[in-house]
Formats: sequence, C-alpha cells, structure tokens
Amino acid sequence: MGKRETHMILKAENNRVHGSGGCNTFNGSYELKEGNRISFSKIASTLMACENMETEAQFFKVLEMADNYFISADTLILNRVKMAPLARFEAVYFK
Repeated sequence: MGKRETHMILKAENNRVHGSGGCNTFNGSYELKEGNRISFSKIASTLMACENMETEAQFFKVLEMADNYFISADTLILNRVKMAPLARFEAVYFK
C-alpha cells in the first residue's frame, strides 16, 4: 500500500481520535483538561510495514508525549511542558 498523508481527526462528541500515521491507520481517545492540557490514550493502529516508517514512529511518539496544546488560527500545536513544540497540525475543512 502507498504512503498516506499523516493526519488526525479529533471528534469532540465522543473524545475519539483517528487518522493515519502515514502508513498505518489508528484510533484512540483523548481528554482535554483545564489549562489547555491534553492527553491521548488507548491508541491502537494497524501493523502494516512500509518503507521509511521513521515519520510514523515519531508521530505516535508525539501522541504519547503531548501534555498540552495551543491553537492559533487554523493551527494546532502539541507540546510537552518545558520542551519545544512536538508537532504542528493545520486544519483542513471537508465539505
């Protein structure tokens, strides 16, 4: 299977997250807390092997490490306290 674009979708109505790490699809849960804190849990993914899986491995590590977020316009930034931003995501709107 070909490489997909890395992305995630956060569903507010049931606090679910799903998307693609670039090769494997994933799903799980997230929780928002006071003070722009966030945590991801119960992340499960398919187990396909693809070329150059380093980006995907780093993406899943970001979900594991992130503990706070910042939103600026259409950009979501995931952070870990006292570290540089872990990842930036740009919103894409579907019709």
